[in-house]
Amino acid sequence: MQAFSQVLGAEVPWIEWPLSPSLVPDTPVILDLLEFCAGAAGEPIQGAYHSYYRHHHLSWDRDAGLARFVADVNLLFRRNAVAYELTATGQARRLLPQAIANTIGWALFQTGDAETDRLLEAARQRFVSPMPEDRQDALEKLWDAFERLKTLDPGVNKRAQADALLDRVAPRGSGFREALGREAVELTSIGNSFRIRHSETTQEALTSLDQVDYLFTRMFAFVRVILKGTGRGG
Repeated sequence: MQAFSQVLGAEVPWIEWPLSPSLVPDTPVILDLLEFCAGAAGEPIQGAYHSYYRHHHLSWDRDAGLARFVADVNLLFRRNAVAYELTATGQARRLLPQAIANTIGWALFQTGDAETDRLLEAARQRFVSPMPEDRQDALEKLWDAFERLKTLDPGVNKRAQADALLDRVAPRGSGFREALGREAVELTSIGNSFRIRHSETTQEALTSLDQVDYLFTRMFAFVRVILKGTGRGG
């Protein structure tokens, strides 16, 4: 118990141990504690009996113990309608609405530009993180990827390149092409008006994670349409 407390205090210093019966830690702290425990979980396996010392030989099954720990924690999450889960490796992640989870979970990025692919993949992975700072970072990386996407098609300048990109998704003059153009302008304006990619004093800060989630899903839907429409995955 002493060793557990000391190592926990070193790795998760913001948690009080033993836990207080009257004070509930913040959600990210609870998830840190669960990940810490998952990192040491295992299943003791009783072996042959040693008659001289009157004990059983024991072995240690890491995989079986971790699987049992993850299953027990996830059962508690489900029964209490907590929108998080532990993965098979013991990492915490939040549960998304099924339609969004399917879209993000199956996303494949083949833009032809390694840096754009890296930004999109990092955004996808960080968005499911339970940590607020990761979700904010996911939004920033997604907006950076959006700006790079505008320059992937041939053109004499960024505006012409962006127009050429949208023309490949829907015929010029069609209603959907016009809608895409308006959405691209609006998303660009949002990126310049709010504190997403830049931190000037004139930019308005997002005040809740709901706002972060809304903007991420809106931008991700737009980017995915562009990727699929131009043969770059999605």
